[in-house]
Amino acid sequence: MIHYLMMCRSLTYAQRTARVLEKAGIAAIVTKAPQELTTDGCGYCVKVSEKRLADALINLNKANLPPVKVFVSGTKDRYSEVQL
Repeated sequence: MIHYLMMCRSLTYAQRTARVLEKAGIAAIVTKAPQELTTDGCGYCVKVSEKRLADALINLNKANLPPVKVFVSGTKDRYSEVQL
């Protein structure tokens, strides 16, 4: 199943992001980011399904909480950055 990881500045921003998405009816999971996706060794992201990415980005922009970066899952847990 394809999913997207929306990178956040901190755990607090990830929790805020998930809260905004949940209020909009979008399932969101706060999780530690894979180590290969973080530059400082410690990062958090919010995971959303492929079908809900567009709605998620719209709601986050309205709430002034745009993600730092967005990655899409690939084969064997490899990720590619999505250009927004």
